[in-house]
Amino acid sequence: MSEHKKPNIKKNMIIMLICVGIAFGGLYAFQLYKGRVLSKIVSGLQNKIETVSSYKATKQLWTDKVSAVGTLIAIMGTDLTPELPGTITHINFSSGEDVQKGMLLIELDTTQEVAQLKSLQAQETLARQTLDRDLKQYKVNAVSKQQIDVDWSNLKNLQGQVQNQLAIIAKKNIRAPFSGRLGIRQVSVGQLLNPGQAYVNLQQLDDLFVDFYIPQRFLSTIKQGQEIEVSVDTYPDLTIKGKVVAVDAQVTVTNGNARVRGRFANPNKELIPGMFADVETVISAPKEQVTVPQTAVTYNSYGITVYVLTKTDETHMNKPVYTAKQRFIETGSKRGDQIVISKGLKADELVVSAGQLKLRNGSKVVIDNSVLPLNDPNPKPVEQ
Repeated sequence: MSEHKKPNIKKNMIIMLICVGIAFGGLYAFQLYKGRVLSKIVSGLQNKIETVSSYKATKQLWTDKVSAVGTLIAIMGTDLTPELPGTITHINFSSGEDVQKGMLLIELDTTQEVAQLKSLQAQETLARQTLDRDLKQYKVNAVSKQQIDVDWSNLKNLQGQVQNQLAIIAKKNIRAPFSGRLGIRQVSVGQLLNPGQAYVNLQQLDDLFVDFYIPQRFLSTIKQGQEIEVSVDTYPDLTIKGKVVAVDAQVTVTNGNARVRGRFANPNKELIPGMFADVETVISAPKEQVTVPQTAVTYNSYGITVYVLTKTDETHMNKPVYTAKQRFIETGSKRGDQIVISKGLKADELVVSAGQLKLRNGSKVVIDNSVLPLNDPNPKPVEQ
């Protein structure tokens, strides 16, 4: 019985070894096949030609500017209020009207004041007549010098009261303190107007201030007399030039910004106080700089780069093939869609302006500039 089992054990061992050999052989063949497939995939990726947009780095005259958001302020502007109380009898202006200095705006009731004025004027006339009569008497020694002094004193006192009454009446005939544009009327005829109560706003619009804030690091570059450019979204095609007239004597403690005031002419009176404005202050003379679109620049944790294109002898679909090489650069200031390359790139070098995400160092590309990224130094919003 034992002799019969031994051949079966040997047979089973041989079969098992054959199966193991087949399994290892299959695994080895699969690994060879997988390696060949991966090699083909990698080779295909290496040889794949991508399509990108390009831009030739150019030299441009570049002026460094500091940009900020400011608020327009009237050089002369105030809420008009009366000095004396009174009931409004006439309103001689319309809301939004342009007025000249001295124009009569509001008349308050002066019935009582005019009656008082007439009484004082009558007393002044009597005091003058009394003085004239006593002067004649004084010449013949009929009255004393003391009487003449009393007469002069009475006359001057009454003259002062008359002038005071005339001033009161004048203050109840309210006039524009300066030329400008009126706001919306806030009172009506018959209304009692009290001192300090605003009846209309008046703003001079021929010239305006613009107040804006700049970071303290730019303080050394901002000086009185420097040029500014002011624009508002209300008139996107309008840019007005002005000058810096003052820099505040202190920096805001909470944010480290300094207040700057500019002034500009507003001859068409299009801009009004209270508007928000974009302000650019020129801080350097124009100089040549190498510039590219901002889309050409890639920001990484290890640095700032661009892909520089070098033409090869190959073609793809009748288009020349380029090699894209990654290059580290240093950037400067920005202007609209453009950015200054201060180091690492020369003028006329060709760079990738769109499509960098699908590239690696040494990728082969063809150029398609049918659709280009924006490269406007002064972009404007487009209305839909």
